[in-house]
Amino acid sequence: MTKHIAIAGGGISGLAAAASLAKHGFDVDVYEQGETLREIGAGIYIKENIFDVLDELELSERIQRAGVRIDAARIVDQDQVIVTSRDVSGERLVVALRSELHNALRDKALELGAKVHTGRRVVGADPRGALLFADGDRVEADVVIGADGLHSRVRDSLQLARLKVGLGDGATRVLVPKHPNEGPYSTEHWSGQLRVGIAPCSDEYTYMFIIGPEKDRRATRVPLDKAYWKRHFPHLAEYFEAITPEMSVHHRHEVVYCDSWVKGNVAIIGDAAHAQPPNFGQGAGVAICAAWELAECLAAEDDVRDALQDWEMSARPRINMVQGLTTAYDILNYKWPRPLTPLRSKLFSAIAHSKTLSKPWEFYWRGGRVEPRELGNRAAGDPRP
Repeated sequence: MTKHIAIAGGGISGLAAAASLAKHGFDVDVYEQGETLREIGAGIYIKENIFDVLDELELSERIQRAGVRIDAARIVDQDQVIVTSRDVSGERLVVALRSELHNALRDKALELGAKVHTGRRVVGADPRGALLFADGDRVEADVVIGADGLHSRVRDSLQLARLKVGLGDGATRVLVPKHPNEGPYSTEHWSGQLRVGIAPCSDEYTYMFIIGPEKDRRATRVPLDKAYWKRHFPHLAEYFEAITPEMSVHHRHEVVYCDSWVKGNVAIIGDAAHAQPPNFGQGAGVAICAAWELAECLAAEDDVRDALQDWEMSARPRINMVQGLTTAYDILNYKWPRPLTPLRSKLFSAIAHSKTLSKPWEFYWRGGRVEPRELGNRAAGDPRP
């Protein structure tokens, strides 16, 4: 008998779960509180770990056509000196409009038979396998998935969260018209405790993330305080001038840590389970991979509770490490003393050039995914035929 899956939330995590589970033959219903499915945000980094799942869902070509493939990922300090620069032309790193990924996952989920119900506000879950709604309705399912975001009602109704805390900074994400000379580069610019990231994300738009301490109200104001940001990044003045309020959204960086992602027949994924600051560009990435792995575990194990336990044991250590490193990077940047900013540049440059430290960092930057390699029975140091 086909298992019935009920998913709370129609964002990227929920739709990734819906598409992955439908691909494995499950009967899937998605419940979204909004009247329409829509994704709030600007751009998104899509790395090799996400493409592993998109390959399975036959969506990779669609996303690569819609976005921009990046050749190099760089950090530049306040003196416009390159702190680190990684050649990523040998791997798939695409920056795209966030709506493109959301729409692709929605279309695939529907194509595979998942059903989407809008205007349904979830207020909790029963660990025996049910979603609870604001109108008093109750939907029974073999498995319930809470993909209902940072303020998850599913998670909180089951008391799964140990820690939910706002960090000391936040990001304003914007889209601006693509500059005629915009190359295929992702560049993060530093100036004291402020950061600005720039990357082309479509034929028409460039994605920017603008990060500063929350206590600095000029840094986090929307509409953007252009005079403030131009003073700290004068070489980016043209980009700041192109920003419009309707293309801007600000989010405070927050972290969620749970004692468990599973209770009975209920699992939580995405920001509900492991919200994290976006410095590794892996918030959505690890959620999409977790959704696919969850579908694999449920398909391989008849007992639902055993499958959910297997899934958490497999997926969680990798995601915990990504969350820990991106949070450390966040705190290090907004708490770094301004007089010591040259030392920060030297520290990050040393990490980037260290064979011991750079490989683990890059591994988790990809979401716990090794770099692309040649197929076959090969090892480092093998002589070439």
